[in-house]
Amino acid sequence: MTAVIAYQSLNSNSASEHGLAASTSQAHLRQAQRTLAALYPEKSGALKYPANTDIEPHVALQGPAQLVPVADAAFMDVNKPSKKRKRDAADDETDKGFQEAKSRTLSMVEGKALQIYQQAYRDVHAQCDLIVFGELDSTHPDWGSITATAGKRVKSSIRTKACNCFSLHSSGSDSHVKFIAEGEGWCAAKCKGVIVVFVHVPNSLATKRDQAITFYKKIKNAVLQAPHGGVIDLVMGDTNQSSESFSPDVISKGLDLTFLDGHTSGHILPTDTWAKKPVLHSGTNSVNSKKFDVAVYNSATVKSIKVKYFTQLSFASKQAAAYTDHMGILVKVEKK
Repeated sequence: MTAVIAYQSLNSNSASEHGLAASTSQAHLRQAQRTLAALYPEKSGALKYPANTDIEPHVALQGPAQLVPVADAAFMDVNKPSKKRKRDAADDETDKGFQEAKSRTLSMVEGKALQIYQQAYRDVHAQCDLIVFGELDSTHPDWGSITATAGKRVKSSIRTKACNCFSLHSSGSDSHVKFIAEGEGWCAAKCKGVIVVFVHVPNSLATKRDQAITFYKKIKNAVLQAPHGGVIDLVMGDTNQSSESFSPDVISKGLDLTFLDGHTSGHILPTDTWAKKPVLHSGTNSVNSKKFDVAVYNSATVKSIKVKYFTQLSFASKQAAAYTDHMGILVKVEKK
C-alpha cells in the first residue's frame, strides 16, 4: 500500500486564542521572508500551479506553472494592534492594517493547500492523500473556509496553545485516513495502512537526548494501545533537532526499531521554486541554517520512500511571500 502525505507547520504563537491573529506576521515568519527574498532575486521565484476553487481541491489540473517573483524583504511586516487604553487615529489605522494582514494569512494558507495537491501530482505522480498543518486549529471560526481548499477535516488535535495544535485534512474520500492518538507535541494517524506520527517537538526537550527518547517512548506506547494503532512506520514534522542525526537516533531508541532519515542529501532543493542557477538550501528553518523538518521512516516496515521539500512561500498580491517559517515535506511511502 502506498500513501502520499504532506506536512507543514504554520508559525503560530503560544496564545490560547486559536484564530488568525495567532498565525499572522509572527517573528520567525517575517525572518523567513527576509531570508527567501535574498535567496531568490530577480528572474527567479516560486512556481504557481493551476488551481480551481470551483472543484474539489485534489482534482489534477493540467497546465504549466507560472513563475512568480518573491516579494521584498519587508513584505510580511505589519504592525500589531496596540494594547494602550487611550487610542488614537494611528491605532485605528494599525487595527485596519492588521485585519487586512489576517485576511491575507487565510488566503495564503488556503492557497498553499491547493498548491500542495497540484504539486503532489508533479513531484511524486500521485494524489496527496493527507495534508497536515501543524500549529493550526482549523475548528476555529476564523479558519472555517479552509476545508474548501485543504479538504475535509479528518481531525483537529486541539491543545491549549495555538502552536501545539495540528489539523488533518483530506480531499475526496477520507475513508483511507483514521485518526489514532494525540498528545502534547504530537498526533498520529493511519493513512492507507501507513501509521504516521506528526510532531512539533517542544523546545524544552528537542535537543536533550534522554528527554527526547522518553518523548518518543510515550508516543510508541500510546499508538500501540490505541484503536487503529500499531507499529509506527513514519515520523514527520518539526523536530527542532540540534543535528541531522539527532532525530533518527532518538526516534530509533524511543521506538525500539531502526528509523532512517528519508532525505539524505547534504542540501535541500525545494520543488516549488525555480532559478536559472538552482538555489540549494542549507536548512528548513527561517534562517536557512538547520534541518528541523524531517521525515524519518521505519526501515523494517517501509519498502520505499520519496521525500520532497517545498518552501515557506505562498502567494499574495501577484507575488510570492513567506506564509510560515519552516519548509514543508511531501512524502510518498510504500509499505513492505
